[in-house]
Amino acid sequence: MEGGSKTIDRVGAILRALENGPEDGMTSGQIATATGFDKATAYRALVSLAGIGLLDRDAQSRRFRLGAYLFSLGAVAARRFSVLAHARQVISMIARETGDTVFLSVRNRFDSVCIDSAIGSYPIRAQTLSVGESVPLGVSTAGVAMLSTMEDEEVRHAVQFNAIAIAKFKTVRPEQIYEHVARTRELGYSLYSGQIVAGMAGLGRPIRAPNGKGVAVISVTALLDRMQEGRVKMINDLLKDSISEIEKRALLIGSQLETLA
Repeated sequence: MEGGSKTIDRVGAILRALENGPEDGMTSGQIATATGFDKATAYRALVSLAGIGLLDRDAQSRRFRLGAYLFSLGAVAARRFSVLAHARQVISMIARETGDTVFLSVRNRFDSVCIDSAIGSYPIRAQTLSVGESVPLGVSTAGVAMLSTMEDEEVRHAVQFNAIAIAKFKTVRPEQIYEHVARTRELGYSLYSGQIVAGMAGLGRPIRAPNGKGVAVISVTALLDRMQEGRVKMINDLLKDSISEIEKRALLIGSQLETLA
């Protein structure tokens, strides 16, 4: 198959044709007609897609159908969306319980991106992030928590990639990020106390996929005076229990989807 956007457009057209076609599949000629491709081009694309599992080909009828690998991808996507949907409900509960500001963040390459937040009842708000705002991995509680789930080489690569962006945060240096990551792995949660935003502290725990990699992070931000030892333990326990339930639900949905395969 040719490289570039033309190839991607062809893949999309073929998948849509099969999605809307008969359940028992379509011949290469029928797919060529449905997509407007010439028969040779359609056949080459179909064979390539079958080779990577996106399509199946019936040995007797020679018809192509959507492959089982697409179901596997769908199961992964369903678990991810389930995790984030449930996490959005959880952060509201945590905000009510703590009175503080709670953030839900995900990783986008080498950044941590805030995708939702909930504000507690405490009169002085710690609104240190806006929904949609991204910061380099390592210079936020969520970023450190996410780094802690990654391999050491991945962590080094992320910090090196972000070196210029990290330098703009005058209060944190790359070597400190490595120390925070190591401590987070030891404790199970990340904790920044005034290093990023003066007078503010944040505590975060990662939501992990079954393979241990971070899917998202829930973090609680409060005035530094409110993050004393007793409250740190209370918040960490609340996050730990809540995230455990999120991960269990994701595993349950995953097993249900796999049973349907």
